[in-house]
Amino acid sequence: MNPSVFCSKIPELAIPGFLNLMQGTSVQLKTTRHRSSKSGDFRAAHNSDPARITVNDNLNPYAFLVTFVHEMAHYQTWMDYQQVKQTFTIRRHPLPQPHGNEWKNNFRQLMRPFLSEKVFPENLLPILCRYLENPKASTSADKPLALALQKYDPAGPAIRLEELPPDAIFSLHGNGKRMFRKKEKLRTRYRCICMKTNRIYLVSGNAPVMPL
Repeated sequence: MNPSVFCSKIPELAIPGFLNLMQGTSVQLKTTRHRSSKSGDFRAAHNSDPARITVNDNLNPYAFLVTFVHEMAHYQTWMDYQQVKQTFTIRRHPLPQPHGNEWKNNFRQLMRPFLSEKVFPENLLPILCRYLENPKASTSADKPLALALQKYDPAGPAIRLEELPPDAIFSLHGNGKRMFRKKEKLRTRYRCICMKTNRIYLVSGNAPVMPL
């Protein structure tokens, strides 16, 4: 995918920083439809396939940018590890944890050029800065940041899953083909049962859903 597609998804004043991050990289970019389990994804290069980053295309510009940089930090961590492998054996230098200190440091460093009121609204910026002090594996797991980002979602009938009563029937916002029943909460996610298959899904309490 041409990086210009991602440029259309992020705040306009973030575009120079985005292009700077992409310069000299071979990572492939792709937008995808809404995924209830994640907002973005990184896959390392394998054989002839290049490294790839995907981001949900229904995210608002600020959430899209944060998600992209989150995944770009995974790419940078993976690239750092490839360089280390050339000097040390794998046994002497184990694979970094997915959201360990290496990733956190890269995330903070890559986000730094965007931490400006020219890019983020002044009421969102301090919440994002606090999150970056010790970023979690997902922005949805950080409730203050998740709620702050959701304020910039397009207006619509969707509500957060946590606002529904137990046993309520709903569909996931952006994917109304399947119906679910809300069950008990497990830490930050709710156990939900697909009405068609009876399969169990764990859905974030902050996920936008459509009550049925």
